[in-house]
Amino acid sequence: MSTDVDRFVQDHQDEITDLVNKALNRAGDILQQKVASGEVKPNMQEVLPFLLYEVLVTHTVATLRLVDEMLAGKSGAENTEGPSH
Repeated sequence: MSTDVDRFVQDHQDEITDLVNKALNRAGDILQQKVASGEVKPNMQEVLPFLLYEVLVTHTVATLRLVDEMLAGKSGAENTEGPSH
């Protein structure tokens, strides 16, 4: 089985960009809640590890879904449900 990764990325560029933006927004929202509750102090030493973790978790789930679509030969329209976590 051969997969044209470049073609897949070109065909799904908007979806990939949207997923990255969602990951960053989700991480920002979670951090905002943690800072507001006092769980995390608003400084780089405490915020950065949480931000990195949240972005990686969200982005990893989205990336795995895209890889699954790519290997299965599906189009993005066939699987419109986002990651559930």
